[in-house]
Amino acid sequence: MAIDIQQIGKRFRFYTSIKELEMPQLLEMTGSSEEVLSNILCGKNYMLDELVGIVKNFHDLNTQWLIYGEGSMFKPMDENGACKDNHKGCLKKDKAAYLKQMQNMLIELDAAEVAKGHHADVDALKAKLEEYKANHPQE
Repeated sequence: MAIDIQQIGKRFRFYTSIKELEMPQLLEMTGSSEEVLSNILCGKNYMLDELVGIVKNFHDLNTQWLIYGEGSMFKPMDENGACKDNHKGCLKKDKAAYLKQMQNMLIELDAAEVAKGHHADVDALKAKLEEYKANHPQE
């Protein structure tokens, strides 16, 4: 399966939006340059080594999803709500204000995946957003 750096950029932007991470936080977390991070987020030319160096800082991010669009965005969680690699809290925050934005991003990501012939697990993410909306009305 070919690696599509534009799709990786879209998925990484989606992930950072859900985690509410802005460029200054990403720079601090990764120790990377703004140019490299910007290239990854925009799906421009970058080295795979640069991507690996950045992604290793996000313990809850499923790299199979990031690179190939397969599976869930987040690594599996255990019964205590911790990621299987013992990092607590895969999501930084759950905020109702972001639901609409996330739904729009899911639609965009889904359309891009379908256009590329990929079959991402976007429906599961949509279901989780709908479930959250149902359980947290008008927050």
